[in-house]
Amino acid sequence: MRRTKLQRHNAVTAYLFLTPAILGLLFLTILPTLGVIGISLTDWSGLEPPAFIGLANYLEIFTSDFYFQSSVVATLYFAVGAVLTGIVYSFCMALMLNQPLPGRGVWRSILFLPYIVPVIGSSIVWSWMYEANFGVFNYVLNLLGFDKIQWLQDERMAMPSIILMMVWMSGNLIVIFLAGLQGVPKTYLEAVEVDGGNFWHKFRHVTVPMMSPVIFYNFLMSLIANLQVFVPAYAMTKGGPSDSTLFMVYLIYREGFMRNNFGHASALSVLFFLFIAALTAFIFATSRFWTFYQSE
Repeated sequence: MRRTKLQRHNAVTAYLFLTPAILGLLFLTILPTLGVIGISLTDWSGLEPPAFIGLANYLEIFTSDFYFQSSVVATLYFAVGAVLTGIVYSFCMALMLNQPLPGRGVWRSILFLPYIVPVIGSSIVWSWMYEANFGVFNYVLNLLGFDKIQWLQDERMAMPSIILMMVWMSGNLIVIFLAGLQGVPKTYLEAVEVDGGNFWHKFRHVTVPMMSPVIFYNFLMSLIANLQVFVPAYAMTKGGPSDSTLFMVYLIYREGFMRNNFGHASALSVLFFLFIAALTAFIFATSRFWTFYQSE
């Protein structure tokens, strides 16, 4: 079937509007990704021409990279801890803010503000608060009669300390949860009350199922963001102590820009990209078992 003049005009207009997005996708995503894959097959210090070595960088990662395994463990530990704690904290705060509290707008602003603070600024301030001798946390512990804690110097405490800071910065999750809660039909909640249900019954059988798509979105976005965490490790711990906060992105940065080993760093980047893509696909595939949509 031949297109009419109006249809051709509409198609040209659509492609013109899509051109900036297509160019952005091509030059900012696809070409850099292909470039990283190409560099991962080379031995390149950045000072000399790259030498093609095939899959040697990948073999080195799985056979002789001492830091790879510890960085994977640290990244997963941080991502799971920050995501689960952040989701629970944000959901509880949203439930509270959805109630007719006095000064509700002020509370919403206070809880959202940490999100708009640059992570590097928050990391520096929290480092001061965690300082072993003069930090506010140890000052409070001292007032309560407890011993001081080496928050960022103890390998057992460094990761929970960073997770706590990132949970504090979950203002965006609170706002999204709050918007979702305000979309839960009140008729469903009133129906539970008519049947004699209490707060728990409304929460378990109405709020959670209706909020499951929002929980899924927040969970997925938060997981991807936390897997790529870098700034706290860079600003607060430098990957220590004893590599307990050596996240994957920090390891990639260290290999590439501190050791000039760009081939190895690119191979780590490719593996990390594939891992996040596979994890995202798995979460999408299993989401139909625990999310509920009104149209279903």
